[in-house]
Parts: sequence; structure tokens; C-alpha cells
Amino acid sequence: GVSSQGSDTTMPTWVVTGASSGIGLELVKQLAARGEKVYATCRTLKSSMSGNDGISSVEGDVTVVEGIDVSLDNVGEALAKSALAGVTIDVLVDNAGSLNGTRDVEGGALFEDQKFSNVSMDRMRAAFEVNTLGPLRVQQALDEQMRSPGGKVAIISTGLASIEENSSGGIHAYRTSKAGVNMIAKGLSCDLKERGIAVQAVAPGFVVSEFGGGTEMMAKMGGRPVDEACASLLAIVDAMSMENSGAFMTVVGQQKGGESKVMPW
Repeated sequence: GVSSQGSDTTMPTWVVTGASSGIGLELVKQLAARGEKVYATCRTLKSSMSGNDGISSVEGDVTVVEGIDVSLDNVGEALAKSALAGVTIDVLVDNAGSLNGTRDVEGGALFEDQKFSNVSMDRMRAAFEVNTLGPLRVQQALDEQMRSPGGKVAIISTGLASIEENSSGGIHAYRTSKAGVNMIAKGLSCDLKERGIAVQAVAPGFVVSEFGGGTEMMAKMGGRPVDEACASLLAIVDAMSMENSGAFMTVVGQQKGGESKVMPW
């Protein structure tokens, strides 16, 4: 690992994956506004849903790293050739994810597509490649660059990943792939403990963003504004430590500062 000596004078360096839209883009905006140094990875500058490029215009110390697809086995090679090569990372936010691993299905059809009677094995595998294996690939690629001790890894999860709280079924590909990455988060918290690196699975709550069914649909279903959810998310990450490493946390409540609670696995 990398020594943490002399780091007090510099702002922390953050890496946010899946930063072209939604929660990822908003996290980059808020971190940059705080004065943090941010590396924002994305497959393309343009949002995969809206086609808009929101990441290039974020003000602050932001380095956009394009061409990073966490669902591909060679993502480590892409990261090694990027601006991130050799950079010491204080906080890694594994945000890149997908409801279904494809853009072939959109809107309300996303949920219909993952009902028990409809869900295909290809859909299950595609979600697993992005949501479960994505953070594992990224951690393997960037692990030697993590600040040690003192580094943090936040894997963005979802309340839908909670096995205990699943009382409605459905959404099989997303739920299963995210339950899988919760186990990766827990495992990494054990694997990285000796090096003083904290790991948590963090659920942002129900958020209005381009993720899933899109902003309009999420707003109708009662989602929280993305800026509020991300402020609460960052409060959770800021509070991460070796004492609470290995937890599954979620944002709760509507207030800006955001309350958090431990989620049941």
C-alpha cells in the first residue's frame, strides 16, 4: 500500500466510477465543489440514457477518465493506461451499475422484464457482469493504489439487495447481482482490514435520476432529488472508519444532511 504520511496538507483524492449521469455525476459535482481532487470514470462522456454530456463541464479539480467499462475483464488494462495510473487513491466509490445490464429495455418495461416469468438468463448474467463483478474488477485493478492505512471503498448498493427485506419478489437480475456485490463488500472489508482500508456497501435510497426507469418515472414513484441523496451518501462515506467497516448502510429520511442506518443483509 501507499503510506499516508504527509497527506494532511493535500485534499483527498476520490475515484467515482459510472460518473456520466445520475448519482455518479452528482457525486463528482459535490466533491469538486468541496475542493476534493476527483477522477471520474465513465464508458463515454455522454450519459448512456439521455445522451447528454454533463461530466465535461463540472467545475473543479476533476479528471475525466473515459473508456472505462467495469463489465469488461480488461478494465484493469484500461485503468492502467489512463490518467489514474500511479495515483494514490483515498476514496474509491464503486457507483457504476445497471438495473439490467443493457439499454435495450427502458422505462416501465425494466421491471416487467425482470419478473420471474419473464427474466432471461442473459439478463441475469448481464446484470451480474456490471453490478457484482464490476466493483471486484476495479478493486483488483486499483488495489495497490489505495491509501494504506486510511483508504475507503464505498460500493453503491440498494435496499433491493436486502434478502431480509425482500417481501415482494421480482426485479430478479438487479436484486441478485446487488446481493452478490454486498457479499463482495463484506469480503473486501475482511481482506483489506490488515491494511487499514475501510469498505462498506452503501444504498442511496430511492432517488430521482436517469437510472432505471428515468427521472420522470422515479419522481412519480416518490424518489428523492439526486442532490439530497448524494449529500447524504457523502455523509455516510465521510463517516466510514475501520470501526464501521463491513457494514451495509442506507440513506434514510428526506432532510439534506441525511440520516443513515444499518440495513439488514
